[in-house]
Amino acid sequence: MATNNMNNKTGIAVGWIVIVLILIQFIPLNRFDQPSKPPTGIPASVLAVLEAHCYDCHSTQTRWPRSAWIAPLSWHVTGKVRQARKALDFSNFDALPEPARREIEQSASRLAGSADLAKHGAIAGFPPIRMTESERRELAEWATNNNRE
Repeated sequence: MATNNMNNKTGIAVGWIVIVLILIQFIPLNRFDQPSKPPTGIPASVLAVLEAHCYDCHSTQTRWPRSAWIAPLSWHVTGKVRQARKALDFSNFDALPEPARREIEQSASRLAGSADLAKHGAIAGFPPIRMTESERRELAEWATNNNRE
């Protein structure tokens, strides 16, 4: 008799957990990005590297992974992207004052030279960052020489 009572309580608890997990899927999160023009202050070769490795988190052109659509993991993923955009958003690069642009260039150069770039901003669902040596050089030269097209 006690076993049946325990099974009923467990079944009810599991049922409520399932209901809550279903309901939290309907909590709206801002995953809809506004299209933006590519920054004119960044050379095309550097922009290609940034788009390939940085834009998913540091622009409004995010390609959201599946993990961004399944709560409660989606809360973590969208929060991390929001944090990354707050720190650096290439979508408004042209509107930034020159000192802020130079700071971004220096940060990009430091990250490109980092020994373990794959750990930078590791977010569930997004692929780890794996830049080639030539891509790293491209970013570093841009930051060092302040190349502009």
